[in-house]
Amino acid sequence: MALAPLNRMAAVELVEDDHSISGPARDPLHPGDSTSFDDPSDVPRSRGAGRAALRWWPVAVPVVLALAVGSALSARGESERLERLAAVPGLLRPLDGAPVELWRSPVGAGATAFAAGGGLAVLSGQDGSWQVASFDARTGEERWATSLVAGSTVAAEAQGPDCPSASADVGAYVVCLVRTPPPVYAGAEGTATPAARVVALDSADGSVAGEWEVADEVTLIERRGDDVVLVTEDSDGFFRAALRDPLTGVAEWEYKSRQSIGSDVYVSRPTAVVTTEHVLLGGYGTAVLDAQDGAELYWATNLAFVLASSDGERFGTWSTARGGALHGSTGRRLRDMPSLPARPPVDDGTADDLVLLDAGREISAATAFGGEQLWTIGTDLDPAVIVDGQLILAAPGRQLSVDAHSGEVAWDIETDLSLPPVSDGSLVLTAELGVDGEPVLVARGIADGVSYWSTPLPHGTTLVSVEGGNLLAWTADELVVLG
Repeated sequence: MALAPLNRMAAVELVEDDHSISGPARDPLHPGDSTSFDDPSDVPRSRGAGRAALRWWPVAVPVVLALAVGSALSARGESERLERLAAVPGLLRPLDGAPVELWRSPVGAGATAFAAGGGLAVLSGQDGSWQVASFDARTGEERWATSLVAGSTVAAEAQGPDCPSASADVGAYVVCLVRTPPPVYAGAEGTATPAARVVALDSADGSVAGEWEVADEVTLIERRGDDVVLVTEDSDGFFRAALRDPLTGVAEWEYKSRQSIGSDVYVSRPTAVVTTEHVLLGGYGTAVLDAQDGAELYWATNLAFVLASSDGERFGTWSTARGGALHGSTGRRLRDMPSLPARPPVDDGTADDLVLLDAGREISAATAFGGEQLWTIGTDLDPAVIVDGQLILAAPGRQLSVDAHSGEVAWDIETDLSLPPVSDGSLVLTAELGVDGEPVLVARGIADGVSYWSTPLPHGTTLVSVEGGNLLAWTADELVVLG
């Protein structure tokens, strides 16, 4: 027998005549018992109503299951998103509302902070004495403090220590470069180049876990995972870069520049930049190295005046004579470009299929593989943040939010302070002046620019930064942790 189409079927209810619905209700399990009901609301539901409910359960159950599955998938997706954002260096831990002051600590000029072993470490100095102290990031309770440089007149004139972090938790060891003060008679014949030492502190208790000396002048020290990249200039004028063990200084790879400072009078000041994928060297010619194994991916003589910038696994080069080019992970030239790539310092990777280009007075985007031009915006703002495919451009006094793939401007605001913006992945936090002239922190939606809240910043705030997901406000003599 064929089933009737749904539009021709009618609901059917069977009624049993031997059960009167006007008389006293009877328990079908106990026929002898009868109960009267004075309140109509107490009358048990009829069989028809029960069977009507049964007729709809095949529809209700799938709907409930679909809602449950959708809710679970949504929660899982949001959990994965938060986990992904938590791994992005420089991104603030998600906020539930306007942050409040958690604790504050006095600091000296030139102080820095970084995440270490789950805590917040602060490098601070006064009168030539420098120390690293570790605090509980939520309560401000001091966990340990270790002196790096004892105070003295000579030490006070020396450049302070450097404890790099690459805006991420440094892990098991805090690694600091401590420059030796120059000798009192620095002009004496035969005086050696001021040396330095690298000190590795255990992030758990501050004890010295390793220490080694550096004979050459240090240009840069930077963290790459647990190791350190050290760039120096040797006594013969050559640039040297190496990936070293933080405890012993043993090199995993080493690189020596092709040119020395004495080989040409047109050598500019040496420069070095370290990213996750590349080590970029300039001044003694231009070299791009693979940060993992030190392989030379690109080289140009210093007289070519080539600039280079990293763009994830790719990198770009540019000069007035040669123009611009995009290179792949092996150094192979992929195609010409009008300018250098401009990857923002805070980047969650949601626009890795694009190459952002900064031509000075305009920002543009092209597809990474095909080179198709997607959009161009005339602006002198700099790329600051990429989160969930949204690009924040910023400069003192102004911020702009753009869809990284379409170039559509979501919002454009002017600010009163020249502090860089920070983000928690959903909001962009901007320091602005309140009605009383004091600095306030304003939160706007990263995609819509809607203002969600504003809260006062500590009096005299000169910088707002993020370290290890913690929101920090700096004044001339204090570090204030907000959360």
